[in-house]
This record gives sequence, C-alpha cells and structure tokens, in this order.
Amino acid sequence: MTFFGLAAVNDLQPGKKAESTLSKFKDLLFSVFAFPFVVLLFWAIFAYDRELVYPATIDAFFPPWMNHAMHTFVLPILLGEVLVQPHVYPQTKHALTALGIVGLAYLSIIWVYMSVGIWVYPLLGRFSAAGLVGFFFFNMSVVILLYLLGNELNRRVW
Repeated sequence: MTFFGLAAVNDLQPGKKAESTLSKFKDLLFSVFAFPFVVLLFWAIFAYDRELVYPATIDAFFPPWMNHAMHTFVLPILLGEVLVQPHVYPQTKHALTALGIVGLAYLSIIWVYMSVGIWVYPLLGRFSAAGLVGFFFFNMSVVILLYLLGNELNRRVW
C-alpha cells in the first residue's frame, strides 16, 4: 500500500525529473520490499497448516476476501507493475543492506513474545531457538533470491 501511494504521488509531480529522490525511493520500495515474499510465504504456510498463520477463528471478524486482498491480489498487481512500469533497481549492496535492516527490524516479533508470551505467528512457537534462527535465515535467503529474480525480470522486460 505504501508503495502504490508513493507511486501515485510521484506520478502527480508536475515537471518531475526522471531521477527525482521520490522516484528513486519508490523504485527502492518496489524492488526491495514489494516483490511477492509475503504472498509466497503466507500461502506456503497456509497450505501446510492454516492454523499456523491464519486460524479459522479469525474468519468471524476478518473475512476470507480480506485475507485474499492482503495475501493474494497483491501478486497480480505487482506482476502488472513489472510489465507496465520500468524500475531502476538499486545497487545490489544497497538493496541487500535495506533487506538486512528490515530483516533485523522484523526480529522485533521475538520481543513481542518475550514481553507478552504470545507469538505473533503461531508457527514460530513450534521452533526451537536453533529452528527460529534457521527459519529466519531461510526467509532472508528467499527474500534475497526474490530481489534478484525481480531485478532480472525487470531487466528482461525493460
């Protein structure tokens, strides 16, 4: 949502330069954060065991169509964005730095567990400490591969 809002604001700038700061930031958001990691991870875990990421009890106040709006419809929109709008991908070292910072910030979900005693995602409660480390490293590896895939896809299309 942040990316698409920023893209709309960027497109409304009168007489904007092609390489404006806002345009560069928009491309950074798209290339590093928007590509479909959440879609892939959510549905992979959902297919394995729904209760680990989206318990059935949630359906009473968070309807399935809303779940799809957040975890499914994003993918075709992102792929359409790749096809209709060229993006300038940041240097790989800058992209990996940004991904690393977000990955470390995401570890704050461990703080939530330590403070409240409840895992944000029930799946995480099934891992040992070593399993959590492995899970987070696996996820970061997938994110990096998706960044590289998105960069290559953008390069081939444009």
